[in-house]
Amino acid sequence: MTSSKKLSRICVLLLSLVSSFAFPSNAGAQPVIAGRFTLTSPAKWGTVMLPAGDYTFAVEDSVSPPPVTIFTADGTGKGIVIPAFVSEIKRDDTGRMTLEIRDGQAVVTALYVERLGVVLHYGAERPNVELARKKAAPDSKMTSYLQAK
Repeated sequence: MTSSKKLSRICVLLLSLVSSFAFPSNAGAQPVIAGRFTLTSPAKWGTVMLPAGDYTFAVEDSVSPPPVTIFTADGTGKGIVIPAFVSEIKRDDTGRMTLEIRDGQAVVTALYVERLGVVLHYGAERPNVELARKKAAPDSKMTSYLQAK
């Protein structure tokens, strides 16, 4: 392949990459799922404090992790929350929201999004994950040096 053909292919790839960021499609910005919930007492969801009342939410899938936009019942925006981490939904899980009481305050800890097949976790520590590491072999030169001493 000649260098001019390589250059033209690179230019086409760069232009398509730039256009995907500069001119996002409207379909990609549509919420994947929307839902409703009612809080009987104030609750904290991520960094957003929600008073008791009726709410709707929309989950976007255009970025990872998917942000959730929260609206009051009258349609005004309340806030956007980003999950701390995302896990796969298990077969027996259903679309729901999990609230826990922490330090006397209700806190949203998880949102199960069936259509995406994920659980969005908030305000929770990531589960313990252990990394497998290769066992370091002793340096043979150092071992022989130490034995000689």
